Amino acid sequence: MTDTFQTDDLVRYAVGLHKAGKHEAAEAIYRQVLDRDPGRGDAAHLLGMLLAQTGRLREAESHIRQALTRFDAMADLHASLGLVLADLERLEEAAASWRRALALAAPGTPWVPEVAARLAAVPAVPAPPPQGDAVALLALARQRLRTDDLGAAEALCREALAADGTYADAWNMLGVLALQVRDEAAVEHFAAAVRHAPQNVAHHSNQAAALYQLGRPAEAAEVINNALAVIGARASLLAQLGDARFAQGDSVAAAAAYRLALDYLAQEQAQGVVSGIDAFRVQGNLARALCACGLACDAVAVAQTRAAGVPGVDAWRDLAIVLLAAYDPDAALAPILRAVEAAPERADLRVTAAAACIDANRVDEAAAHVAAALDLDPHSAEAHANQGFIALRRGDPVTAESCFRTALDRHPPTRDANIAVLHQGLGMALLQQGDVVRGAPHFAWRRHMPGQGQGLADVPPWDGVVRPGAHLVITATRGHGDVMQFIRYARPLRAAGMRVVFRGMDILLDLLAASDLVEDVGTLRDPLPSPRPGHQWVQADCMALLALAGTGLGWAADTVPYLAPPADAVARWAGVLDTLPPVRVALSWAGSTLFPYHRHRAPRLAPLLPLLTDARLAGRVGWVSVQTDDGRRDLETVDLPLAVREDFLDMGDGLRSFADTAAILAQVDVVITLDTAVAHLAGGLGRPLWLMLDTGSEWRWLTRRTDSPWYPTATLFRQARPGDWSGVVAALADALSAYVGASIVRGASAGTSPGAV
Repeated sequence: MTDTFQTDDLVRYAVGLHKAGKHEAAEAIYRQVLDRDPGRGDAAHLLGMLLAQTGRLREAESHIRQALTRFDAMADLHASLGLVLADLERLEEAAASWRRALALAAPGTPWVPEVAARLAAVPAVPAPPPQGDAVALLALARQRLRTDDLGAAEALCREALAADGTYADAWNMLGVLALQVRDEAAVEHFAAAVRHAPQNVAHHSNQAAALYQLGRPAEAAEVINNALAVIGARASLLAQLGDARFAQGDSVAAAAAYRLALDYLAQEQAQGVVSGIDAFRVQGNLARALCACGLACDAVAVAQTRAAGVPGVDAWRDLAIVLLAAYDPDAALAPILRAVEAAPERADLRVTAAAACIDANRVDEAAAHVAAALDLDPHSAEAHANQGFIALRRGDPVTAESCFRTALDRHPPTRDANIAVLHQGLGMALLQQGDVVRGAPHFAWRRHMPGQGQGLADVPPWDGVVRPGAHLVITATRGHGDVMQFIRYARPLRAAGMRVVFRGMDILLDLLAASDLVEDVGTLRDPLPSPRPGHQWVQADCMALLALAGTGLGWAADTVPYLAPPADAVARWAGVLDTLPPVRVALSWAGSTLFPYHRHRAPRLAPLLPLLTDARLAGRVGWVSVQTDDGRRDLETVDLPLAVREDFLDMGDGLRSFADTAAILAQVDVVITLDTAVAHLAGGLGRPLWLMLDTGSEWRWLTRRTDSPWYPTATLFRQARPGDWSGVVAALADALSAYVGASIVRGASAGTSPGAV
């Protein structure tokens, strides 16, 4: 899901209100855009025009100047500023703006005659002071800068430097002027200011800001580090360092810098020092950096402090976003619904509210928020995307595909995490329809999302071309089930002559080694085997193999079984189930809580108690719990004394790796589990798999099917209604009762007693 409302669409909506004379509503939206993105020069200009039209001239001037810091080459902006300044009776400054506007105006611009006439009526400006007075020249340059006469300001700065080449303030102003037109010479001008006045914090800060704005964050960070070494710690510098590190993708370093900035800001405020930074903004940046680090709980604490200190719509929205990142949608609902109540006209809040409702499995409420968002802004890419996620939750991948395609049409062509969500959603919709060839490339966009970087930093990515002799390392940083589902691709790649090894979680290594799918296994810390002469290792995440291999679903069933338990694990667990009744059923009821959908997919143990107490199964079925991790606490909380039952065996404490689990599953007749790693292990082993699925189950299980093309031994038991496991459990009990009856018949025909193993 996505919750970042596109400001381009919001601005277009506000312009419509503005033209319709609905000034109050348009103003609110322009301000909303600027609160979220102060660099939106178009919104600042439009707000300035609106303020001028409603008589608030000084505020209009401020906002138009803000627009000019980003769009100095727009003639219309300079012309508008001139009109405002003339109304303020500052004719000399108005003339400077009009001169700039006329110089930039394209031939045939309609307002040129009027502006030229106004300019001709303005008296001439006084002459500059005598040449050689650097201080006076710089003072006049500043005056010209205030009137937006950039050409005159630059000429005066250069004249001041001709008089005194060590004048740091003149170098600094020359940098400011160059940066306004994105001239990379600004960096060198600021560097000269630093050389001549190394103790001036502003000069260091401006040089770093120039590098950052010019897309050179690594150099910006180096400048800030040098400043910290020369001047000492300053809150403003540390906040800038955080911005630079975050832009580099180093969220850990960014979070550390933001924390230090807040610490020093508190000290500076206590000493009465004006730091020039906004603690509210730094807290917001810190929360985002912590989320990117995977420290969502820490981000929540920061966002809560921010919302308590400066409560408001944006603080509540940001708190909800980090709570969603912490997989706590129930807690996210309170602040985002509060924000919606305070600003019902804001479509971005409705989008975030829809995201929270989807994650909380309140799908109908999510749909209502999405409908409201689209009423406010029909062009919202995020609202259309959330429509797609709602359709997926409702098991309607065709509608979901249409929604995600509309969202992509509405979204600018970027490569950020936001558009990655849209592509991933489209991929899931196509994959859920069984279209692997078209869906997998879209789903592969997940690599652009936070926390989805390459497993091995120094190994280049695989281009997907199968070449005999090529060296491929399959990597995994998360998702045990994903590895077990897609590691099957290693075998045909090796058959094509490629060298294939695996680097990932140690809990999988014994199983993969025993399955002989890859040449070598190890953790991400283990060195790779030496490449053969003329070759180098390339890498692909296990999930990326789905797209890179370019295969459809037809071949998957023929690969099973492709996993095998290690011989030592088989020997270690041999005979452990001998005391149980003849039909042995392995059971797992909860998966990892590190995924946002864990609450929806996991029935937990309590809803399964009717299965464990079904009279038809008593004495015939032996239950084998292979549940590990968080789900094991259910054994202590359900109202059923499982520990003393002779037909129930809890194996969870002894399962140290998936090799152990595989050895247990090899001895059972049926595996009943939810969509988790145990399901993929059972399927890959070729064991009978009975899979419990919620209404919004993942794309890999397709829709409305009771079988799986991935695992021919699987039978799927699906919820009829969101959150209702009773029908699934009843169907499982009936199926297992029939299975037990058939096994008795099979045993009798084979000449064995019904109770024999």
